[in-house]
Amino acid sequence: MAPRRWAQIAGALVANPWFVYFSTRKIYQGRAKGICFPGFNCYACPLATFSCPIGSLQQCFAINRPGRPLGNPFNIVPLLYVIGFVGLVGAVSGRLVCGWICPFGFLQDLLYKVRSPKLRLPSWARFGKYATLVVLVMLVPYVTGVHWFSRLCPAGALEGGIPLTIFPPKGGLPPIGAFFWFKIGILVVFLCWMVVTKRPFCRAACPLGAMYALLTPVSLYRMHVDAQKCTECGDCAKVCPVDINIYENANSTECVRCLECKRHCPRGAISSGFRRSLPESVPGSAANE
Repeated sequence: MAPRRWAQIAGALVANPWFVYFSTRKIYQGRAKGICFPGFNCYACPLATFSCPIGSLQQCFAINRPGRPLGNPFNIVPLLYVIGFVGLVGAVSGRLVCGWICPFGFLQDLLYKVRSPKLRLPSWARFGKYATLVVLVMLVPYVTGVHWFSRLCPAGALEGGIPLTIFPPKGGLPPIGAFFWFKIGILVVFLCWMVVTKRPFCRAACPLGAMYALLTPVSLYRMHVDAQKCTECGDCAKVCPVDINIYENANSTECVRCLECKRHCPRGAISSGFRRSLPESVPGSAANE
């Protein structure tokens, strides 16, 4: 099995190690819940020990919504922490977390392997994740105080809603209503979409991916294509989980740094690493365009 698969499995286990829940039926509420996990992982999952950066970001906007006093400066501190955490991860590695660690990205990679007709994602769909970030994660919680993205999130339904329904915590849960099934419907739509399209949630709806994407072009970890070796054969696009030709833009905002293109390039034209470890660019190379 490829190293990336082992890393994705490890990422899922690190994010969700609280297996004692099944014997105690108590959700972890220790200090680690104050630390963001760099990947997209629901903190309502009964196995989760870290917080979700997107859930935390919504909470930050909700507690600072109009009508609530800002006299307590600590209302701003959590917001600075979440933005600083995501900003640091993105500035160092870009979207490498999406390709190597994110549990929900791992699920999408696995489901796409199911034999079925395949559909390409329209290029304009990539803007959906930025709209989700601005509208559902920032604006709506700020105006209403309600975490609407978390309420609709398919990862929340899969990792939190379903397991908690099957294995309820001590004290039980509120009765299941129509909204629960609406949320399950959203999950089913995305799961089916993941079978026929490469990483549709990651590319079209993930607000965390949007935040990392904004920093990818300037991150310390870089991709590099040697134009003297590259023949633009298209082998890189065939194995790319986000359907890009790496030679067109080596540090595209869509690139999740999975390095599959590098591993499968027949001419060894693709390299990656931190800025000082990359080869010198050659005039006219794809990396300079």
